[in-house]
Amino acid sequence: MSRKSKSRPPQIKTKTEKTLQNAHHVELTMTKKDEDQIQNTLSGLLEGLGYGTPYASSQINQVDTLFKNNRWYMVSNMRQILSELYVEHGIVQTLVDQPVDDGFRKGFKVNTDQLSEDELEELKTYIDTNNVVETIKQGQKWTRLFGGGGVMLITNQDPDKPLRPLAKDAPLKFRAVDMWELFYTTQNTQGSYDDISPFYEDSDKTFNYYGVRVNSSRVLVSKGKQAPSFVRPRLRGWGMSVVERMVRSFNQYLKNNDVIFELLDEAKIDVYGINGFNSSLGTPDGTERIRRRTEMVNQVKGVLNAIVMDKDDTFEQKTMAFSGLGEILTQIRQGIASDLKMPISKLFGVSSAGFNSGEDDIENYNAMIESEIRSHSKSTIISVVTVICQVLFGHAPTDLDIEFEPLRVLSAEAEENVKNKKFDRYSAMWAQGMFTSREYAQQCKKDELYSVETETENGTRELEPPEPPTSFDIPQKIVPTHQTEGTVEKR
Repeated sequence: MSRKSKSRPPQIKTKTEKTLQNAHHVELTMTKKDEDQIQNTLSGLLEGLGYGTPYASSQINQVDTLFKNNRWYMVSNMRQILSELYVEHGIVQTLVDQPVDDGFRKGFKVNTDQLSEDELEELKTYIDTNNVVETIKQGQKWTRLFGGGGVMLITNQDPDKPLRPLAKDAPLKFRAVDMWELFYTTQNTQGSYDDISPFYEDSDKTFNYYGVRVNSSRVLVSKGKQAPSFVRPRLRGWGMSVVERMVRSFNQYLKNNDVIFELLDEAKIDVYGINGFNSSLGTPDGTERIRRRTEMVNQVKGVLNAIVMDKDDTFEQKTMAFSGLGEILTQIRQGIASDLKMPISKLFGVSSAGFNSGEDDIENYNAMIESEIRSHSKSTIISVVTVICQVLFGHAPTDLDIEFEPLRVLSAEAEENVKNKKFDRYSAMWAQGMFTSREYAQQCKKDELYSVETETENGTRELEPPEPPTSFDIPQKIVPTHQTEGTVEKR
């Protein structure tokens, strides 16, 4: 009897085992077939995020942020919002007016060899009497605010014709105007605006001043900071407003103040815990009874400084602490001052903190005034003085020059030291024969070294040089004398 080989019984798989096997098969199949596809999909996603590309390490160098942080329009073209900002916000008035007022604070000197001292004094009196400097200042303020302004000359000549030299004692007035009051006849062109306001030239360019045609030679035009050529045509030949460069920092300043204003209402909140509050809301008059009850507690608290409540009720007063807002405001103020190149003490009246005395800030501010205010208005002042000289003297000097007083304010002691140095210098020049007696006295009077009127200044008396000492030796013994009954006695 042959022995039959025993066959191994077939392996029976459970349902769970079959599921795991199928899952493993699917995993192996996807790994082999779709590996490249998954990798390409993730690569595309990472490329969109900037990873795995040549620009992966230079995201900060991209221009997307610059595009998102630009307005792409100019505030200088919005007359209404600039006007309202100037009227309603004190800081805008300060940043527009303060540099101009400081630039003209000490006035200016008119230098010319073709006018005598008496004529220069008459010229100064006319300028002060007719408020000419204030008119020029106002024109410069409109230039800073809107990006364009100037001074209009009002005479008895036809305003539509080019200005001719004025006769002596001719009527003359000055008026400050802004760019929006001067509608130019040609619009949307750039080249024709670059040469507006020629002085004493045959010009066919005409402004429309409230319906009156005014030749451009009668308006001493002042423009704001020049824009790049790409955006310059949008300004119609004028310049940029000073507000243009501080919109971002000023918005931060306004937002911070608005947040503080809103938080002040929530700084102190009274929380009442009323027993049965939820169930009372379900009754028809429950809400009204809770309201009356709360009002009564508040009235008692306001009058008697006490709270009367049920013993099951609770009362809690929550106070909000504002931490960090002061530091944020300081940073915002610094940003505004940096945009305008003005010290914080000038804009906000805040003194320098720490070891900083503020002298460096004032030096930078004075440099800004010299470059943006004084140098910009010098041509307007010379043109105005030229016309005034025609009216006063019948002719205009050809060598007129304007000299502004120094911006730095000296202490009383330093100012006296400067005067002493000037007196010593003038005295040495007179002693050496470089000055006559009258020239010496006039120069001292001009620099306010003395205030009285002297005969030497008028030329009626000549100064006598001091006699040199008979000996430079120091006496060894001094013999004092005293007066006794009309005689001199020696001791």
